Amino acid sequence: MAELSTQGLDGLIDDMTALMELPDETVLEMLTAEAEVVAAAQQSEAQSMGVYATGKTAGSISYDKKLKVKGASRAIYVSPKGTRSDGNKRRNAEVAFVNEYGKAGQPARPFINTANEKSADAAVEAAAGVYDKYLKSKNL
Repeated sequence: MAELSTQGLDGLIDDMTALMELPDETVLEMLTAEAEVVAAAQQSEAQSMGVYATGKTAGSISYDKKLKVKGASRAIYVSPKGTRSDGNKRRNAEVAFVNEYGKAGQPARPFINTANEKSADAAVEAAAGVYDKYLKSKNL
């Protein structure tokens, strides 16, 4: 009867199991790499669509520096932050919303959705670069 033996298979299985459980630091680094690409794309798209009258809305777009954890999900958010200092205390997110979807007498300028779609591949590539670096650090 034939006999089959393997060498190193248990180690490979252990390595693959460990890869399924990425450390939060690596996940945060991957998400941050994506967020940097997306935030820059949103700022640029805001300018090209004419949302850039004063630059406050586009300039307020940034991302969280802290990982949000909810169950098995991990996320950071890219969004306009802060309030305007023009006297009426509107949040930059509110101004971005009105620009994104429009209002009576003002057509929509969907700079956020457009930028997200245009930058999706570049954002994934940025995260993949971080993941590749992580794999190399594990000799995989």
